[in-house]
Amino acid sequence: MSDKDYKPDFNVYTITGEGRQKYWSKVGAAFAHSDGKKGYNIILSALPLDGKLVLIDYEEDEQRRLEAKEQPKTTKKATAA
Repeated sequence: MSDKDYKPDFNVYTITGEGRQKYWSKVGAAFAHSDGKKGYNIILSALPLDGKLVLIDYEEDEQRRLEAKEQPKTTKKATAA
């Protein structure tokens, strides 16, 4: 089996909070059926509290994560009162 066989098709997240207080938690991965049938096997390491899951394309998600790591971290400057 090649490395591609181990990569999921989607990363699975649950989202808590709203607006600027929104947190994405990765809770699993989804793999296309290996027998050619349409569908996915979803493997979860946690369950969402609200029952909602978000699937994000694996390749796009990994690219976004790499780009985020390469960005210099900005710090907020303290302001005098």
